Amino acid sequence: MVLDLDRYPFMRKVEDILQREHAIDLYTLLTTDGETIKEAKSRIKDIIQGRPIKRLKDYRSPHLVFYAELLILGVINDLRITERIIRKEVELVHNDLLKEGDEELTQIGLWLGINVRLSSIKYHDDGKIKTLNYSIHFLEYLKSIKGRKREFSLSDRIVKSGYVYLDKSSLIRLLSFNIYKKLRDMIKPISIDQIPETVADIIGIKGGRIAPCIKALQEKKDRARDEAFILAVYMLNIGSSVDSVIPVLESAGFEDPIKAIKKIYEEKMIVYSCSKIRDLGLCVANCGTRSPLQLYYGNADITK
Repeated sequence: MVLDLDRYPFMRKVEDILQREHAIDLYTLLTTDGETIKEAKSRIKDIIQGRPIKRLKDYRSPHLVFYAELLILGVINDLRITERIIRKEVELVHNDLLKEGDEELTQIGLWLGINVRLSSIKYHDDGKIKTLNYSIHFLEYLKSIKGRKREFSLSDRIVKSGYVYLDKSSLIRLLSFNIYKKLRDMIKPISIDQIPETVADIIGIKGGRIAPCIKALQEKKDRARDEAFILAVYMLNIGSSVDSVIPVLESAGFEDPIKAIKKIYEEKMIVYSCSKIRDLGLCVANCGTRSPLQLYYGNADITK
């Protein structure tokens, strides 16, 4: 069977879409097709407010709605909102993956850089014979579970001749997790002055203001360990997921980010006060507040 890319619009390159639509760039295409921007904007708002949403496949132009969604999230540049949107999209994708056959799952795996083999192995479990129908090379498996090693621990898997064997449910969870990472990496910050007026008003859906010092840490490419830890504490304070915090710590050289996150939770750490941030030389503006959280929680009801 041929994979239905309308179900998985992220698998089609934006360059292919522009070529098909004879458009110069995405901004021009989305400005011309104003309905797509409205649909993507409405979709983001509905997810934030907890309303039911339809699958991307059910839109007139699934691929344009998806890339409009990415563009809007790049403009918003709010980790908490981005995390919420991505998690919802992956939840819908997961439901579609459950309906796919072996050929489609292996095709999606290849797109993710995971070579899924259709090879079976039988084993005994509580007196019953069970079968695992999929396998992934040991090294590819280790790479694919980075950031979620506990959930996909090798101690819970059967490994034979250099391959890790999985059932369909485990394979789909693994593919979903890697799609989540892929979507997260596709979203890049976009300056408001780079976009047309048709999308500028989307900024109004932000839940709360991000303190300038925190925003500076978010945008910094090479964060020191202390800076990454401050950002991690802030993110967990505002409800960001562990998955979104892990790469922040990993990029700063934390070998065991989960351990650091546990410490933050167990010790109930709160992000430094403005006074402390100022002492550390990380203050970049006079906000007139006592804590970066004061700016965030002043007007965050829409994201709850």
